[in-house]
Order: sequence, then C-alpha cells, then structure tokens
Amino acid sequence: MEAWIFEIMRAVGRFFLHPAVYIFVISSIFVGYLRMLRERKDFSFKVYDIWFELRTSLFEGIGYGLVVSIVTIGLGLVVSKASLWAILIWTLLFGLTAMYRYLSAAYTFSIAIVCVLLSSKLPVSFLQLREGEESTIVSLVILLGVMLIVEGLLISKNAVGYSTPRIRKGKRGLKIGLHESKRLWIVPIFILVPGDAVTQFISWWPVVSIGSNTYSLFLVPFLIGFMRKIKSYEPTEALLFTGRRVYGLAGLVLVLGVASYWWHVLAIIAMGVAMLGRFTISMQEKIADETRPAYFAARNDGLVVLDTIPNTIGAELKLLPGEIITKVNGVIPKSAEEFYDALQTKTTGAFCKLEVLDTNGELRLAQTALYVGGHHELGIVFVEQEHEWDSEAM
Repeated sequence: MEAWIFEIMRAVGRFFLHPAVYIFVISSIFVGYLRMLRERKDFSFKVYDIWFELRTSLFEGIGYGLVVSIVTIGLGLVVSKASLWAILIWTLLFGLTAMYRYLSAAYTFSIAIVCVLLSSKLPVSFLQLREGEESTIVSLVILLGVMLIVEGLLISKNAVGYSTPRIRKGKRGLKIGLHESKRLWIVPIFILVPGDAVTQFISWWPVVSIGSNTYSLFLVPFLIGFMRKIKSYEPTEALLFTGRRVYGLAGLVLVLGVASYWWHVLAIIAMGVAMLGRFTISMQEKIADETRPAYFAARNDGLVVLDTIPNTIGAELKLLPGEIITKVNGVIPKSAEEFYDALQTKTTGAFCKLEVLDTNGELRLAQTALYVGGHHELGIVFVEQEHEWDSEAM
C-alpha cells in the first residue's frame, strides 16, 4: 500500500511535464482573447475578461478525473503507450487550433482505437503496439464510454452556465443575437501502461507490479472539448438537452465496450457508434437551430436580454439571457435607446423599476436604486446595443 501511495505522489508530481497541460492553458487564454476582440467589435465593449474560459474550466474536470481513476485502476484497465501518443497528437492538433468540437471523447479515443487496430501498418514506431498490448483495445473502448459520460456531465454542469453572447446578421440582414459555448476541460486520470520500458530512460518513473505483470503508472491530463452556437433556443435548456443526448450515447457505447471483453468485434462497433453518434448529435442540433426563428431578436412587447456584464447592476438584478424587459419605469422599450431614455426619467436617488418576463413566461419585478449617470453602468447586453461601455481591466 505504501508503494502505491508513493508512486501515485510521484505520478502527480510529474503531471506537469505533460504537454496537454500547457495546451489547455494556452488554448483557453487564446480563445478568451479572440472572444474579447469579437465582443468589442459586436458591442463596443467586452462582456467577459480574457481569463474567463480558463478560470471557469480549470478545476471542473478534477473531481471527474478522480472518479474515472478509481474505475480504471479498480477494473485494471490498461492503456498502451501507442494509444497515449495518438491521443496526444490529436490533442495537439485540435487544441492549439481551438477546434474544440473534435476534442470530444468520441473522436479522441476513437482515433486512438484506430491507431491500435492499424498499429502494425503505421510507419511511426512509437504508434506501434508492443507484444502483449493487443488486448488494450477493450480498455480503450470502456474508457471511451466512461469519458463520454464525463463529457455529458461537463456540458450539463459547466457549459450551461458559461455561454457567451455574440452578434451576427440574420437572413434579412438584420442583427440577431446568439450564444456560443466554446469550452475546453482538463480531466487528469491515473492510467496503467504495460511494462517498465520507460524506466530505461527515466529512472524515477513510478512502476507497479500486479501478479507477474509490471505496469508504469501515469497521471495523464486528457482534454475534452465542446462547441455549440445557439441561435433559436434558450441557452441553458439547449445545453442541458445536449448533455442528456451525450449521456444516452455514452450509455450505449459503454454497454458495447463492456461486451467487447467477450466479443472483440464489438469494440469496433462501439467506436463507430461513438463517432457517428456524436457527429449526428452536433449536426441535428445545428440544422434544428438554423431552421427556427432567432430567439434573441427584436420584439414588439419589450427588449430581450442577451447577457449581463459580471459585477454590474444588471448581474445583481439576476437578469438572465432570454428574459424580456417588458417595462422600464412604466415605459415599454423597443430598443436599447428607448430603454436608457426611460431610465433617465428617474435617476436621482430613485428606484429603477423593471418588469421582466422570465423564460418560463412568468412576470417579475426587478428594481434598484439609480443615481445620476447610473444608467450607463447597468451592464445589460442587448442585440440592438450601440452605446459605449468602458471596460479596460484584463
């Protein structure tokens, strides 16, 4: 037991040598920078700072990684070094280019399975299986199903709360709003790798023995990515629906993965189901979104909230994307200009009263004290927004 604890601690200490850790950090900051530039172009101010993506996803996958580690070690799932190399190359390619949709577990682990199946024909030596590693394909398929469950959880628990607003032109040339979820998570998992060949090059690498077999213990940072643009639905409900669909796919893949222990051909079927299923989910949602009218568009009965800037009055009032401000101090606003004009009718120690229709169709009252000039600091983002917002902090 002491040997296990010691080697786990050493594996944790070497975790930060893995390139995926730095891909995660660099890519998250890069995506935050590009988003901030786009927000300044769309709204003339930034809604979230450059660290938003990194800050809101950094620790989200750690707990899930711990649970998956218990599963992998408890079941004795063994992953070949060749498959880890394949996963790393795939992660480098799409992590650094911020093409997060291809970092779904369905694609990442399926590519690793393909490399395992074709390893004898690959010209690159480090992608070839060593003797006795052929059975690791079953472990990869089971891990694929488990990681798809983690992906669904991350979408349902994290992505739902951190989509960001943007503007684009609709079919009629008018501005419409939409929300985009572009997330990258790091999920650290303890993995058993066959053999102790790595100790020939790195003497301190942790090695454990189970029966007559020897394994190296790795703490591998797996990256899971997700992208979705939402034009025609309430963002939270849309992302929850995506998460549920990924759960369903994960369950099917996991059943096939476990069954592949007895019939190996099911591993290939599970891989195909995972890739085709995840692609189908994305395409169906995209097509359905494009064929429906815009959710964040101009209305005659009020003004639709696209988002609120953190740490502003709008955020304190708990105004949510998709809610409709039907009245401002008794005035029905039809544009951002009318909204701010109505606010200025009572600005000296008075209460600003907003009648808000929430996403469930229920009317509520939101009010706050406003002072001279305070209407410029509400921090509410509308599709028609044209006023300037000063936000310099990075």
